[in-house]
Amino acid sequence: VYVLSDNYAQNGLGYDRASQMVRLGTLERQGTVVALHSDLTMAPADPLFLAWIAANRLTMEGTIMGPSERLSLDKALRAITIEAAHVIGLEDEIGSISAGKKADFAVLEQDPYEVDVTSLKDIPIWGVVFEGIPYAANDRLIAQ
Repeated sequence: VYVLSDNYAQNGLGYDRASQMVRLGTLERQGTVVALHSDLTMAPADPLFLAWIAANRLTMEGTIMGPSERLSLDKALRAITIEAAHVIGLEDEIGSISAGKKADFAVLEQDPYEVDVTSLKDIPIWGVVFEGIPYAANDRLIAQ
């Protein structure tokens, strides 16, 4: 949506058809588990950016593409956490923070539920907890 929708809208498909790319809202309304992924190594691993796109449906040019296909903030965040874990069959091990699960997660500097959804992609990352050990993003071990 972010990269291709404007191009498709302007070069052949038109806005109506291009706005139907990645119809996450429709899938969610039909009860489908929605998960988001980055296509790493072809694209950067940036889950907050993916959630931002899903919740806002903004293109590179700032066009809102198919607003009815937006996910709520909660659904977008679930799509990069517990629902993503569910899709790969690991929801009992990863995807949420609870006793008995792996202690691997990102630590954000702001609560994503307290910022405007349009700012979701801009939330600073403090660091990560990996195997129960916290690492600040500016930690030399993380940078390597």
